[in-house]
Amino acid sequence: MAKANKPEQPKPEDWKDEVKGSGVYPMSGPHPPGDAPVVGQAEWGQGSRGAAGYEDHGESEILTSTASPERCRDIMTKDPVCCLPSTSVAKAAEMMMRYDTGIIPVVANLEEKKLLGVVTDRDLAITVAADACDPKTTSVESVMFRPPIVCSPDDGYEHALQTMERNQIRRVPIVDRTGRIVGIVSQADVALRVRDSAKTAEVVQEISRKAA
Repeated sequence: MAKANKPEQPKPEDWKDEVKGSGVYPMSGPHPPGDAPVVGQAEWGQGSRGAAGYEDHGESEILTSTASPERCRDIMTKDPVCCLPSTSVAKAAEMMMRYDTGIIPVVANLEEKKLLGVVTDRDLAITVAADACDPKTTSVESVMFRPPIVCSPDDGYEHALQTMERNQIRRVPIVDRTGRIVGIVSQADVALRVRDSAKTAEVVQEISRKAA
């Protein structure tokens, strides 16, 4: 009985990989998610031990390219909690403790959030304590800093760093074209979310040394 002919096997140089529903997902960039630069599709590898690692223990790794944020919108803390000019200093201090922040933007109203000024923990400590004001009857309007120093969401993050360094401040509000506050960039945001290590570390250190 004649043997059936076996199908000819493709040569290695003719092999082709097709990516269909293979679990290869787009990878997002640095935090916060949403507006950060988008990294290209991930590549599926076999780990540092190559094929042997995969066969023995299923070792694998996802290889991704890296992306650094470029604009303030990429690194800012979004939708900060705000207060009104009429808010008492005691209430503002309570909000700082509750939300673990050292700055509260002061807005005309809580719907439109048009930025009028900012009040910081330093403002409360120095102005209220030094002047022996009653925090329950003293309004934020009497101690807030205005006009506020701001940046745009579309400004490069380097501009925010330069703004903080030039004005010796640790945080800068981010406002849109209508004057609405949409976020805040702080030293912590820069340190945690920017991968431009050497220059960024130098600028942050300079701000820390000089800033009030």
